[in-house]
Amino acid sequence: MNKFKQTSALAALMLATATLVACGGSDVEPGSNDLLTCDAPNVPDASGSQCVPPPPIQCEAPTVPNETNDACVIGADPSLPAPVFFPAENQAVLYYNRASVDADNSSSDPAYDGWKLHTWNNDTCDAYADPDTDWANGRQPNGIDPTYGAYWVLDLKDGYGSCHNFIIHKGTDDAGKEMGGGDFKGSLVQDDETFTRMNFTLSGEATVFEYPLESLGPQPVAIEGFSAHWLDAQTLLWDAPEAVQSVKLHFAADGGLKASLETGLNGEALDLQPADLTEAQKAMAPHLASMPAYEGVWSAEDAKAVLKTQAVLGGYDSEGTLVAATGIQIAKALDAIYTAGEMDADEMPLGAVYDDGGIRVNLWAPTARQVRLLTYNENKTLAQAFDMVEDPATGIWSYAGTDALDRTLYRYEVTVYHPVTGKVEVLEVTDPYSVSVSTNGRFSRFVNLSDEDLKPEGWDTQNIPEVVNPEDAVIYEGHIRDFSARDESTSEANRGKYLAFTEQDTAPVMHLQKLVEAGLTHFHLLPANDIASIDEDSSKTVDLNSTVGDLCRLNRSAAVCGEESSGALLIDVYNSYGASTEPTKAQELTEQLRGYDTFNWGYDPHHYNAPEGSYSSDPEGVARIVEMRAMNQALHEMGLRVVLDVVYNHTNASGVFSKSVLDKVVPGYYHRYETDTGAIVRETCCDDTEPRNVMMEKLMQDSLLMWTEHYKFDGFRFDIMSQASKDTMVRLRDAVQAVDPDNYFYGEGWTRIDRGYEQANQLNMAGTEIGTFNDRIREAVRQGNIFNPESDSALSDQDKVKMGLIGSLQDYVLETSSGNATSTSSLGGYTLDPADSINYVSKHDNETLWDQFNYVLPADLTLEQRVRAQNIGIGIPMMAQGIPFLQMGGDMLRSKSMDRNTYDAGDWFNYVDFTYMSNNWHVGLPLAQDNQGKWDTILGFVNSPERAASMSEIEFASEVFSEFLSIRSQSPLFRLTSAEDIINRVGFHNIGASQQQGLIAMSLDDGYDETTETPLDDLDPLADALMVVINSGYDEKSITVNTATGFELHQTQMNSVDPTVRGAYFTEGGDGNGTFTVPALTMAVFVKPQMGAQGYGLSAYATVGAPDVVPFADTTVYLRGDMNGWSTDNPMSYLGDGKYQVAVSLTGGTQYQFKLADMDWGGGPTQPSVNLGAPDGADVNVIEEEAFNVGSSNNNLIFTPAEDATYLFILDASDSNAPELTIENEQPYDGTEVYLRGGFNGWGTDDQMVYQGKRLYTFSKTLAVGSYEFKVASSDWSTVNYGALSDSDADRVVELGEDTALAATNFNLMINVESEEEYIFALDATDPAAPILRVFKAQFFGSTTVFVRGGMNGWGAVDTLSYQGSGEYAVTLDYSGGAVEFKVASEDWSTVNLGNPDGASSNTVELGTPKAIEVSNNNLMADLPAGSYEFRVKGPVFGAVTVTVTAL
Repeated sequence: MNKFKQTSALAALMLATATLVACGGSDVEPGSNDLLTCDAPNVPDASGSQCVPPPPIQCEAPTVPNETNDACVIGADPSLPAPVFFPAENQAVLYYNRASVDADNSSSDPAYDGWKLHTWNNDTCDAYADPDTDWANGRQPNGIDPTYGAYWVLDLKDGYGSCHNFIIHKGTDDAGKEMGGGDFKGSLVQDDETFTRMNFTLSGEATVFEYPLESLGPQPVAIEGFSAHWLDAQTLLWDAPEAVQSVKLHFAADGGLKASLETGLNGEALDLQPADLTEAQKAMAPHLASMPAYEGVWSAEDAKAVLKTQAVLGGYDSEGTLVAATGIQIAKALDAIYTAGEMDADEMPLGAVYDDGGIRVNLWAPTARQVRLLTYNENKTLAQAFDMVEDPATGIWSYAGTDALDRTLYRYEVTVYHPVTGKVEVLEVTDPYSVSVSTNGRFSRFVNLSDEDLKPEGWDTQNIPEVVNPEDAVIYEGHIRDFSARDESTSEANRGKYLAFTEQDTAPVMHLQKLVEAGLTHFHLLPANDIASIDEDSSKTVDLNSTVGDLCRLNRSAAVCGEESSGALLIDVYNSYGASTEPTKAQELTEQLRGYDTFNWGYDPHHYNAPEGSYSSDPEGVARIVEMRAMNQALHEMGLRVVLDVVYNHTNASGVFSKSVLDKVVPGYYHRYETDTGAIVRETCCDDTEPRNVMMEKLMQDSLLMWTEHYKFDGFRFDIMSQASKDTMVRLRDAVQAVDPDNYFYGEGWTRIDRGYEQANQLNMAGTEIGTFNDRIREAVRQGNIFNPESDSALSDQDKVKMGLIGSLQDYVLETSSGNATSTSSLGGYTLDPADSINYVSKHDNETLWDQFNYVLPADLTLEQRVRAQNIGIGIPMMAQGIPFLQMGGDMLRSKSMDRNTYDAGDWFNYVDFTYMSNNWHVGLPLAQDNQGKWDTILGFVNSPERAASMSEIEFASEVFSEFLSIRSQSPLFRLTSAEDIINRVGFHNIGASQQQGLIAMSLDDGYDETTETPLDDLDPLADALMVVINSGYDEKSITVNTATGFELHQTQMNSVDPTVRGAYFTEGGDGNGTFTVPALTMAVFVKPQMGAQGYGLSAYATVGAPDVVPFADTTVYLRGDMNGWSTDNPMSYLGDGKYQVAVSLTGGTQYQFKLADMDWGGGPTQPSVNLGAPDGADVNVIEEEAFNVGSSNNNLIFTPAEDATYLFILDASDSNAPELTIENEQPYDGTEVYLRGGFNGWGTDDQMVYQGKRLYTFSKTLAVGSYEFKVASSDWSTVNYGALSDSDADRVVELGEDTALAATNFNLMINVESEEEYIFALDATDPAAPILRVFKAQFFGSTTVFVRGGMNGWGAVDTLSYQGSGEYAVTLDYSGGAVEFKVASEDWSTVNLGNPDGASSNTVELGTPKAIEVSNNNLMADLPAGSYEFRVKGPVFGAVTVTVTAL
């Protein structure tokens, strides 16, 4: 490789000459004047008597003098130390130096902690001997060179080639990439053999050097990223480096801002002064509110002018020297300046506005310098150009034209400074508000959507089906192309098109009609707006009916070109491959088709407001508008409402790329950028948008209203809905429902990285009736454990299915398989209303349910059993409260041949056969890109005949699903509309620790009960109760239910296509109880028919009994008296079973008057009211440990404690007519010191246990290896003397982490210590008559590094718990506020994975209150205001580890 040479200017060499004067003693003969001359490059020495090499010329780093010392060149500096590591054969080394940033390059320099090397092979650079690294777990440095920094030693394969690929990064986001981001190549061929296969890098420098260098020498300050934020007209924010003492705003109208060593930062400059943000300013951008603020003195008009330029903040030190500079993110300033008023940008119509016979064009482009409207002829040649005029108040550029513009093509020409290029650009761009575009969206087209010729016949008068409640919906998700692309009953011209839905008597349409008759209400379309990644030009695409020659004309490198006849149809080539004999061929051909076919899911938006053209008969004109409307009208006429999948969370491109739209119009506004670097965020896959910006939310709202009003869409599904805030989503829903009241919103509510706002995620959206996809019921079914008797998770997943059946409510009380009655929030329940939950087990993402079950169901199942399991799995959402959601074809055992991600897998793998001939199983191994790692597993079972469904199984499954759908649609009991109704009506009857595995029995009550204070409304006039019994086992199962009488199998199932379910039956019992019997792998529904008036049903509490009824409901009871100034400082905690308790410290001998009362002393609006004291005429003195009857009165109670201590006030109100108060000393061994006494301390009293409160004593002690006998005792060996229950080793030996029961005996305890370290002894005397001892290692996580991982940090391993001593770990972190889920876990999620215990009553962590955690798949949840918090994890004192969250 030739070295790059850079020559510097040479200074002239000045040779001084001296006049030699003859004098005595001179050895120069008189008359001689010869001077010493030297051959270049030598020069005379200082005496002029001999020739010597010249001194090295001075070169600026990283250049050095060349061999002839007459120029500066790039190359190795011989004066630098040699690197510490040189690679051996088949090795390379990469050095990475952070010395200019934060490193001292010592051997353990923490500056390199977390930095990893990502490496991979490809066709260009195929060098590494080992596999590609995982992005999240790259290579750790092998060492640190004191001069050149951290280094990685890389093993190379034989024939490694000339280069290797690498990225140096920290974390998983793009912002963590070094050297300016991007992919880098290291050369393995060097000119200087000394440094063969050696590469050197410097932090922040996007160059890979091939020789050692220490630095680049003094460099001008670089403009680093975009870490400043312009908040409003006069205020900017910047978390500047520490050296910065003052800040200036620099700007240049034509761009070109840069710094030099001589002059600093160029451009115009304005001084800024430090400022404090007002509360209103903080509210404008809460996620930025903690940043230092600076203020300038200028007008809003001045700010508008500067915002059209390149603007940079420069930071200066105390001597006025430039030390830092950064670009500015301007979105918040644009919002403040242009959208804060009443009638400014966000209230104005944008795009083409048809009015009064003319067309007005409006484009919001406040940073543009000039905008022109360009119109084009149909042949795409420029027709005219019109200057547009800016309204300075709104930033909107407008042009008022005549109706001659109608149906013409147009673009905007925007002259604007673009931060991506750093230059003023003249950009042609389509209209972000385009409602019609030409082929591939290259041009916008003026169209009035109200024109009659754009409406199918009957469009304005069509009947649109209505739903009374969101819970009435059943949603079928389909892809427009999948629906008909390979259906031969659809006309060839309409296959894969909008118009396929308009045809009559085709297989796909008849299947939809069948489902509608059974109860289907909604058809969900995958994205159908203009898609960037589908080529709409049919001359540049192929489909399965194209020939090999057609493909090879477009893709000459396709392997099939040399394998098959050019005239062969691609579908025939696919069919010729033997799935068993040539399993990889189908996916290979699909790879060759990718980019040339017209299949894509469509989550790749180009224009948000125009229909996709590839689904139309002509993408060039307005056919896409007419035909999409025709599709929607046809679906409406079938009886279906239509949902559009919308993708506002990202765009296909940004910057100045060809398919960038929004970012060419207002650069840097519409997208989300990292707050500290300005790097564009790609968390959702592509270039993420920023819905928090006002005009992005306006674009979303305007777009949704356009689709609602002009295309009559009845609902919207939001891709990565949590990209937006909860407030944004509620505002959007309300705006759409203002014009379409029963329009329904739902979306993906997955928790994203915390970016300082209340995300529209599952937890936060609870109660809004905006649905979120429910992964709780999904995973409980898809993991298959409920069908596996050998699974350790079978019962816990059975509990989670029950939770799913009640719509995953937070507050339903369920007696789980652990034997505890718990709130379903502890199992992951998150909803507050059934409309919050989209219940699904399969959608376009991941494997279909049939494919997934082939991974997880027991391997020895017969085909019949697999089909029955599938029927149950897909049927469970039909029986669940909430909204069922189904992937198209899932009711027909749909397979994608095990492909988990078919977004671009073409018509072959995405085929849905509505003729029921095939479910597309085993049509070749799935695409290597996402599935190759599972190929061996798939090949292990895919050829089994017990996995291959035939037409009979497919038809059977389809009919059974239709029956479930019909059953749901017939009764409103499956569609309850409130949490209260679900809690009151839905009960489970196979519950608790002794429940049968593989059996769920759920009742739905619609009956009359005279003992109920509030009778149930008669929702279903045909039934007093329903019972759903799910038998997921392999034998017939029966369950007897208290008070169940009068049931019979549902009429639909009496006549079922399934003879097995027809064998389910109900048996009346002589004792008034009944038994339900259901065959194996069957879901049966039983009905208690209503005979006229509402009769007795089946109580939700028939088996479990009524839940714990809190005596005073939501009223808080306080201890109020002399001990707290009669305040409400001491609320009582509800313990359950009608008991309340509070602990308070009292002074011995002091008389305290007090009462137990609510905050209003029983006289306020709160009900029930509480004001308890001494009954009239009764003694008012309460005696310690004696129960005292209290009642509603005006008489105070009196208590005089015997000593200074903490006392428990315990109110037993289980009998609300006769509540009792008991006061006890909290400390069980009052005044007695308790010790560990044993062989480790000579049986003395050196080790006194410390009372921790709440009847817990602990002591921490370091023990050497050995066996020790000991006891827990007082100094007198009599007041307290606890030992083992017996002399049996089972009772004597204390095992680490396990409870050991103690008793007052003479039997010593014994502990075996295997490693010398600190141990914690914990005595739990909650019940002094039955104390418990627990011993555990103080550092109970051992050598494992453990983190707090959750929504606040993207579930990453970043917030490390540090050991604090005495069995406690802690970490402090900042959080922006809102509900957040989290766990305590190691990096691998397996060594340590602590969450909410199975069976816990709640998963909520209250501030300052320890919460027990254990090994669990259940997340914890905290609802925290913005602030800093300490998360403290404490050893298993109570038999469990606890976590406490404390505000700092």
